[in-house]
Amino acid sequence: MSFNKHISVKQEEFVAKITLSKPPLNVLDTEDLIHLQETLKDLNKQENLKLIVIDSNQKVFSAGVNVSDHSKNKILGMLGAFHEVFYLMLDLNVPIMSLVKSDSFGGGSELALFCDLVVASEKASFSHPEIKLGCYPPVSLVNLPNLIGDKKALEIILTGNKLSAKEALDLNLINYVFKEEEFDQKSQELINSIISNSASVIKTTLKAFKKVNYSEIKEKLSISEKIYIEELMNLEDAEEGIKSFLEKRSPVWKNR
Repeated sequence: MSFNKHISVKQEEFVAKITLSKPPLNVLDTEDLIHLQETLKDLNKQENLKLIVIDSNQKVFSAGVNVSDHSKNKILGMLGAFHEVFYLMLDLNVPIMSLVKSDSFGGGSELALFCDLVVASEKASFSHPEIKLGCYPPVSLVNLPNLIGDKKALEIILTGNKLSAKEALDLNLINYVFKEEEFDQKSQELINSIISNSASVIKTTLKAFKKVNYSEIKEKLSISEKIYIEELMNLEDAEEGIKSFLEKRSPVWKNR
C-alpha cells in the first residue's frame, strides 16, 4: 500500500483497521481521498480478510472534505475522488464497519453512515450541514432514504440539523450506541462475532445482500452527482455559501 500520513492501516489476521488521522478535524482533501481509494482496492484483494473497520484518532470522526475543494475549479476532481470511495465501498467483498466515537460532519457523516455497519458512542453525532453552505450531501441524498425512508431523510437534508447518537439509533441509521467506557470492549465483541465465521461465506453472503438491496445505488449516485455539478454549482447561492464559509460570515442569499 502507498503511504499517507493522514490515513493509516493496521492489519490483524482477519481484520483491517483504517484510521483517519489528520489534525485537527480529519478534513480530507483530494489526495487523501485517492489514498483511501487505493487502500480499499488493496484490501479487497486479500482472500482471508473478513472485515474492514474505519475509525478516527482525532477529536472528531471527520469533518468531511475541505470546503475550498468545493469551488468551481476544483469540484470535478474532488467530487469524482470522493464518490469513487463510495463506489469502491459498494464493491467491497467484505463488510465495512465505522466506529464513531465523536462528532461527524458533512462528508464525514456520509462516510460513516455509508458503511455496512455503524457503531457509535454516546458522545457521537451525525450532521449534514451542507444546505447551510448552499449545497446538498450528494451521497446521503441517495443513502439516507434507503435507510430511514424519504420523509425523514429529506428533513435531515433540508434542515441541516445535528442528530445525536441516540436519535440516529432510534431512526435505524446505526446499529449500536455504546457507553464511552464500554465502547472498545463492546465494539470488539461485535467484531469477534463477525470474524468467527467463514471468510468465504461472509463474502458470498455480502455479495447476495448487495445485489438484492444495493443494485440501484450507483445509478442514483451518478444522478445526484450530475445535478450537483451541472446545476447546483452554477447557482449564485451555491457560490455564496462556500464563499461565506471560507470568509467566516453568514451567507447572504439571493435565492438564485
